[in-house]
Amino acid sequence: MDGVARRPKLVRLRGHHQWRDLFPVLEELAVEVSVEQKLPGIEKTYQAHLRRLRDKQRAVIVKPLPKQSRVEWMFPHVATYVRGCGYLEIGDQEGQGFVVREIGYGGLDFEDDTPDTLAEAMAVLEAGLARWFKVEGIDLDQPQL
Repeated sequence: MDGVARRPKLVRLRGHHQWRDLFPVLEELAVEVSVEQKLPGIEKTYQAHLRRLRDKQRAVIVKPLPKQSRVEWMFPHVATYVRGCGYLEIGDQEGQGFVVREIGYGGLDFEDDTPDTLAEAMAVLEAGLARWFKVEGIDLDQPQL
């Protein structure tokens, strides 16, 4: 940049009716317009911006210990579920005891209040999710779309 303002020769816009009124103005200014369905450069830049925002919001990224890294191997159904089907709740339910829940995008998929320890809770979640995946017809051995 040399500090001298210049008019762009070309403006790329995503195909949308909201830009129609802009076309005559740009034509009058001798600015060429390219209407495109996708703007990969913009999308790539936007994704990078979102990544930077997420990274800035994270306090300190804690790397798992080697033993902790095995959790996905030990609980494959839990790992698959939290990567694309929903989230888990594990803990005390307002003084009524320990509870585990699998909450998917459509609501509650599984709940159990029998575990007394975190290890039992993870085992119960894994077994519950194994049944849930079977009922849903999802085979973990097959790549998911």
